[in-house]
Amino acid sequence: MSEIRILIVVKDAETACAYVDAVTDSGATCDVAHSFQEMSALATEKVYNGIVVDILTLVRCSKEEKVIAYEIINLFPVLRVKWEPRHKKIKLTPLEQSFSPDTDSALRFFIQTRCKAFPARSLRKEKRKLVNLNLLYCRDSRFLDGETFKSFTINISPTGVFLHTMEEFRVGETIWLRFLEFADQTPVEATVCWSQRWGVTRCVPGAGVKFESLTERQRKDVEAVVNL
Repeated sequence: MSEIRILIVVKDAETACAYVDAVTDSGATCDVAHSFQEMSALATEKVYNGIVVDILTLVRCSKEEKVIAYEIINLFPVLRVKWEPRHKKIKLTPLEQSFSPDTDSALRFFIQTRCKAFPARSLRKEKRKLVNLNLLYCRDSRFLDGETFKSFTINISPTGVFLHTMEEFRVGETIWLRFLEFADQTPVEATVCWSQRWGVTRCVPGAGVKFESLTERQRKDVEAVVNL
């Protein structure tokens, strides 16, 4: 059975030690990032099943780091926690308390249920752009009536997109895309690299797909969007 890998984001060293102990006691291995820039670098080089975020580190980070933080938070199961130095205890944020007021139980459930069910993944090394582009997708390049679905991108890179969908896709499955904002409406062949099912975690449900075919005009349109 593969190990569960968690990335912890926390600036304070004492707090980091407490979080590491709690995560390992819950049956996972972990790395610590002391900033969201470091989180992005680690998540690009390694694979993780989930992220534990110190809420104070998130609140106090720069505007630029918040952009990085929320982009990545949307792609992984996330548990937001805070450290109470006076009582030497980990506490849940109000959002997490609505699911379980008991920190130990909530952390164990997060790791053994939500993160275990989420395939470990890393971030793409290519530049990504958070942008919502309208698109149609279909399993048939002819975009037949009744088999074509409306969707939109969550983010886009020169090599692929993360698109919102409530459907379940198999890794390796071929789908076809048509971007409404592009002048060239040639169907784009794409391969499903990973899929996030609805209801398994509190992540946005969808699929990460890799472009297999782009016309020269489409490639330029993608690059223009990514570089906006």
